[in-house]
Amino acid sequence: MKILFASFLLFGSLAAHATGQTFSYSLTSREAFLHTVSDNPAPPLILDLAQLGIAPGQWLRLGTHGAYTIFNGSTDDNHHLIGVFSSSSTLQGTAALHRVVDAIAAGGAYVSGNTWHGNQPTDVPEDFFCSRTGRGENIDIEVPAGATHLFLGIHDSLYSDNSDPNGDFGADLTVLTQPQLPGTGEHVALRSTASGGAPDELDVQPAIPGSSMVAQLRDPLGFRGGDLFVFVAEAKATGTASPQLLPRLWMGNLLVVHFGLIGTQSTWSENFSLVTPTGFSGTTLVIQSGVLSPAARNGIFQTTHAHQFELQ
Repeated sequence: MKILFASFLLFGSLAAHATGQTFSYSLTSREAFLHTVSDNPAPPLILDLAQLGIAPGQWLRLGTHGAYTIFNGSTDDNHHLIGVFSSSSTLQGTAALHRVVDAIAAGGAYVSGNTWHGNQPTDVPEDFFCSRTGRGENIDIEVPAGATHLFLGIHDSLYSDNSDPNGDFGADLTVLTQPQLPGTGEHVALRSTASGGAPDELDVQPAIPGSSMVAQLRDPLGFRGGDLFVFVAEAKATGTASPQLLPRLWMGNLLVVHFGLIGTQSTWSENFSLVTPTGFSGTTLVIQSGVLSPAARNGIFQTTHAHQFELQ
């Protein structure tokens, strides 16, 4: 039986976007909402969003702590966790392909492999990865319209041989502050800095003349390797609204300032930088990045949150 323990932490101690509470849950390494064959999974963790004070339109950080093994004798370093939002708590039996009958698409789409026994499909078009072994341990995602529940489970082809020798594996949920210019909430993420320090998640940065404005693109879960990425930029008067050229693309005109291909290595990132000029106080430079991918929920592109450099 899953054990729930909620830790109430100041979000500022966790990350630049954190603002309220973090909820942590212990998992057994066998929770599943995917279809299984001749297996013995545990029920997924099903969270009632209203009970947690979470509503559609809010942004969450979903991830894991600890790790588990995927077969007897394997290394205790796996942390595959997937999630799916739903408009109900209804879950069908393991024989059903789409067990979460009221699933709502959100986050970055991916394709699950087949079952170990029977080689049957398991893919759920609406679900997303939260944490991926060998890659990142969390993602940021927007709660979609109509969502009332969140299902969390392990991603695997066979669950009966999973174990957690030291009992440290679990899931974490953090409610984030609303980004000013949100992206599509899929696979790519942007950080920035204008202070000379490491890029962080603050999406509004003051930039003094002579400082280096740096925007850093990442692919935390490693699903977009080989895709074309672009950085786009636009200047506006500080304090004015940013237009949307397309949904979640915060530009009035599409000025591409940098582009290339996303790497496949786990440490991959790409920076775009610009020295802050003098004489432009009252101007804000908006920078956003994204990828062109048929795997995007809109079939064309995924975007990061846009970051704003307020020139001093």
